[in-house]
Amino acid sequence: MKIKPECATCIVRQVVDAVKEISREEEVQFKLIRSTLSCIKEVYGPDAVPAWMGTEVHRYLKKISNNEDPYKRLKDRANKLAMGYLKNIEGELKKYNYKSPLERLKYKVKLAIAGNVIDFGPYSTDVDIDRKLKETLEGELKIDHSREFLQDLKHYDRILYLCDNAGEILFDKILIEELKKYCEVVASVKGGPILNDATLEDARYVGLDKVVKVITTGCDAIGVNLEEASQEFLKEFERADIIVAKGMGNFESLTEYSIDKPVYYIFKAKCPPVAQFVEVNVGDNILLRSPNP
Repeated sequence: MKIKPECATCIVRQVVDAVKEISREEEVQFKLIRSTLSCIKEVYGPDAVPAWMGTEVHRYLKKISNNEDPYKRLKDRANKLAMGYLKNIEGELKKYNYKSPLERLKYKVKLAIAGNVIDFGPYSTDVDIDRKLKETLEGELKIDHSREFLQDLKHYDRILYLCDNAGEILFDKILIEELKKYCEVVASVKGGPILNDATLEDARYVGLDKVVKVITTGCDAIGVNLEEASQEFLKEFERADIIVAKGMGNFESLTEYSIDKPVYYIFKAKCPPVAQFVEVNVGDNILLRSPNP
């Protein structure tokens, strides 16, 4: 997926958010933002992919600030908040009366989207979690390929699950536990800090490594960059029968490749460019199979 002109607004906002985490001094903030704007100018254009453009910008910011993980504090807070909310989630799961395996799968997909909706990352930990969770679980999947998903789970043997952010990785864990009933699952996180994306440290914090094998992409690219990925990741990517990609960054990047196996994208369409690309409205919840059967 290529960027739209308005993507400039998002990347600048991300830079400002990150810089405020790096330093409280306005003089330093101005210096870092001004310098990073020059990087944006170099990578911004109609052929850019949002996730990869963001990767270059945030790598540049980390370099000039000598800060390898600007979002460290926020990720730690996100993980703690999510873990503290675990009992509420478990309560919802226990009281829900599933009518079929398909309904159970769809419910847990929506729960995973709820984690993406809440987005425990930067400056969003004051949201009404109960309300957001309820809205998502009671809402519809605007694109709903859950029936195809269940059939593929019964037909294939191995899944590579691409995680998204810290905090919400706990919700991924719940869905992964469901997927394990059908297939062998390997989960992937980032190979280095970038934005508030989950790393191996975050996976271990929520106990994901106790549930499935967890690997990293081998790099700090937002989304997936197969040209930069480690041999371990590429091997698992090739071995997998199904790819499950969580979040918009994975969607933006993987749609740049021709992939000869089912890819299931799970996310909320949070911005107009992504919503327009999949022909839905901003705010819609998505479970999209590509290619369509």
